[in-house]
This record gives sequence, C-alpha cells and structure tokens, in this order.
Amino acid sequence: MNVTKALVTGANTGIGKEIALSFASKGIKVFIASRSYDRTLPVIQAIEKLYGAHKCEWLSLDLGSIKSIDRCVDSFFEQNVSLDYLVNNAGFAGSRGSTKEGFELAFGVNYFGHYVLTRRLECALIRSKNARVVNVSSKVHSIVKKLDFASLRKPTKSLSGINEYAVSKLANILFTSELHRRYASLGISSFAVHPGLVDTEIWRTLPFFLRPILKLKGMLTPEEGAKNVLQCAFVDASTHSGKYFSKCTPSPPSTLATDQELAIKLWEQSESWMNNYSK
Repeated sequence: MNVTKALVTGANTGIGKEIALSFASKGIKVFIASRSYDRTLPVIQAIEKLYGAHKCEWLSLDLGSIKSIDRCVDSFFEQNVSLDYLVNNAGFAGSRGSTKEGFELAFGVNYFGHYVLTRRLECALIRSKNARVVNVSSKVHSIVKKLDFASLRKPTKSLSGINEYAVSKLANILFTSELHRRYASLGISSFAVHPGLVDTEIWRTLPFFLRPILKLKGMLTPEEGAKNVLQCAFVDASTHSGKYFSKCTPSPPSTLATDQELAIKLWEQSESWMNNYSK
C-alpha cells in the first residue's frame, strides 16, 4: 500500500507542530526533521496517541550543517522512495553568526539548508508525481532592496539580525519561483507563504528590547499560522504553483522577489555552493 508521506522541518514546536498534527489527521505519515529528539518526542507521542502507532517518525536534522542534511536524507531513503509533501518550515530570527560551512546564519539555515534538503530529496519528490514543496517565507522580505551575494558568506552584520532574516525570506520566494520553473513539468509544485506574525519560538533569539514591539503588532497563534501554510499544501497547484501566499491567498511579493534573473542567479550560485559540499 502506497502511504502518502510528508516531511516537515522544525515541527517539534510552533507552526511546524500544528502542520504535522494536521497532516497526521488526514492519514498522512509525517516525518519530523529537527535537531532534538527529546524536544520532538511530545509531538510524536501526541500524533501516535491520536492517530495510531507508526504515523510519525523523527529524523535528525541541523540545517546549518550539510553533513547533517545528508544524514537526514540518507535516513529517509532507507525506507522510502517517494515524498508527497515537503514543508520547509524551520528557521529563526535574531541570532547572529555563521553556519558550519561559513554562510551567514539566518541565510544558511532559513534558506540554504532548505535548498540543499530539497535538492537532495528531489528524486523522491519526482517519484511522487504530484509532490508539493512549501517554503515558509515572510512579508518582511520586502525591506530588502538588494541581494548582496558577498554578505551571504560572512557572519551576521546587523545587531538585531532582522535584515539578514529578511534576506533569507526573500531567498525563499526566489527559490520557490525557480523551483516551479524548473520542476513543475516533473510533477513538483512549489509555494512560498507568509504565515503571519506568529507567536512561536522563532523569536527566542531576538534581542529582548525588540520583543515587546512584536507583541504590540498583534501576533497569531501557531494554529492560525499553520492554517496559512497548510492552505498551500492543498490549493490547486495547476494555477497557483510558484506563487507567494499571504492570508491564505496569492499575493504580490516585492519587486525584487519577482526578478527572474535574480532567481536564476541565486539558484545557480546555491547549486555551486551545494556541489562544493557533495558527498
């Protein structure tokens, strides 16, 4: 029997947790890819209690490490040949530094790690013949006026890390449109989505003096944010693949996010970086 499968990154808490629970409620087997098994265990137990044993599996994944991504993919392929849903949800805002391979931290985790994961899983997505990739973005991408490729290979420069976070979310939209252009004919649909300003642990590393500002803006619950993401998992792919969603509807992203030449350049540069760390 061919079981529908979904892989969700960062589903041990927040939006990802609600997405995983929703998939499981529809009879979809969920693979939760996260850094900590102990922090993910309560979600696994909740899914198995509600929907039965073997409905959820954990995969170890640190998106800031190419070696960790490769191990995660190898673990998935040990028992599975196809993947129907890939939700690139994990991320953070406000941390500063670099990944193990020297990428700016937010860019390396929020975008590049997911790019590599998606590319490593592309044969499983193609085998599905009707797969969907959902990239969690943010409307904050619109503050980016230029994509400085040199800065992507340097530690975080801004004090708050918000500028770098915005760059990573812009990259997710560019990735989505180029993924659609290259893979739609192979049966892979792609979507970028702004889930809303959601009260989750993504903001745990944000400087303390900025957190009250977020509260004043009015934050959604993880359940509300997950609803916005899940819309892309089930919307009509024939008309909406490659688009950016906000408040459950296709929305125009920033002008920079629609630059096809920039999307191609980012893809080709990311592919070059990825190949430098091939197995």
